[in-house]
Amino acid sequence: MKSTIVIHRVTKSVSGEGNVVRASAELLRERGVETTLATFSPPLDDLGLPHISAVPFKLRLFDKYQRVLTCISARRTKPDFFLNITAIPVPLSDIATHIIYGVAPEFSSVPSKYNTSWIWRAYLLPLRGLLKRFREEARRSVFIANSAYSSKAIREIYGVESTVVYPPVDVTDFLRAYHEEGEPFFVTIGRFEPGKRLDLAVRLSSMSGVRGVIVGSMESDSYMKKLVRLSRELKADVQFLPNLPRNSLIELMGKASVYFHPTLGEHFGIPIVEAMAAGLVPIVPRESGGFEIVPEFSYNNLEEASELVKKGLNTPASTRRELKDKALSFDRRNFKEKLWNIIDEVIR
Repeated sequence: MKSTIVIHRVTKSVSGEGNVVRASAELLRERGVETTLATFSPPLDDLGLPHISAVPFKLRLFDKYQRVLTCISARRTKPDFFLNITAIPVPLSDIATHIIYGVAPEFSSVPSKYNTSWIWRAYLLPLRGLLKRFREEARRSVFIANSAYSSKAIREIYGVESTVVYPPVDVTDFLRAYHEEGEPFFVTIGRFEPGKRLDLAVRLSSMSGVRGVIVGSMESDSYMKKLVRLSRELKADVQFLPNLPRNSLIELMGKASVYFHPTLGEHFGIPIVEAMAAGLVPIVPRESGGFEIVPEFSYNNLEEASELVKKGLNTPASTRRELKDKALSFDRRNFKEKLWNIIDEVIR
């Protein structure tokens, strides 16, 4: 049996999407499926699979359009089924069974930078012109959503139902940081770019009086400077740690008491589960996939988040143990088992 994994790019950094790609490649190898990787640009990390790229160079810009153009390389393969992790229903079902692992589409009513900024709305205009074709392909494909939150948005935009399979979270390293009594501060993890709304973590620290530490990869120097200025204006007790090494992040998580997730409309939220594994209490937006994980620690506004953060500092050890146990259910093994059950049923 042959398959093609479709993904626009493979980097060496570990992200939510990167975890899905790596776990899927591992699964198909274990099941004896001959697999090819179809990408837009050459992979920067070796997954041990032959690959075909649409272009011979790396491109960081135009992420959404890279995802669409990945169909150029994918259509050069002749598999028994496609496992498409770009989340976009590009035309592939005329070649073979098309299975799509998806997040909330950018065109949906889910809050995001794509519907709050005219610049990003303009960026998506050409993609919107393809919506009719995407919907046609979606009806011919099998959709898997990474959360019920994403599943609802997929139904809204593409008019199809989807099975929910939560993404794999590598909690092993964070279990080493597990603790039941932490210091009185919260951690926030997210790329330093406007769409992640890290400014809310700064405002939360100012409002609650609780110290915050913001960690993430540096994407925008200008945004970082805005955060620093905002912190000074609000007299917030916040520390910024861009590009923190993983071992240092785990050490930090082993000291904190609370994790604050600021991003509205986030499809799932890998750091939420990682924090739970370390014994932190996660405070998450109700308008997000994180609500499905810990509805009891969700907020509608910063006033509610502020109260939850202050209470979270004194959360009993028994609750922290329950959160850690829940985090274990998102491990790689469960993801691979559920994904294979769907693949096996579709191609049988």
